[in-house]
Amino acid sequence: MDDIKDIVKKVFLDISSKTISEQKKLEETFEKVLKQNKISGAKISGFRDRHLFVDVDSSARLYQVNLIRNKILAELKSGSADIEKISFKIGKV
Repeated sequence: MDDIKDIVKKVFLDISSKTISEQKKLEETFEKVLKQNKISGAKISGFRDRHLFVDVDSSARLYQVNLIRNKILAELKSGSADIEKISFKIGKV
């Protein structure tokens, strides 16, 4: 029979690997949508409570991504991401 420490270690490994793979898929889908719209200079900065936070490099880029906000959200949702809202802000990319 496994020790409790072994069981806990397995559970944490399963959780962390699942989280990392979901994050990679989210980032790949986000980058794909930006590439399709010929936009660069934006990067995911965080995700909390079904809310995605994105940093952009300039006010012009902020305007561009706001124009396609709904398209980005729809693509991320179709990629099985559990996202309700996206916020963009000027920050370090």
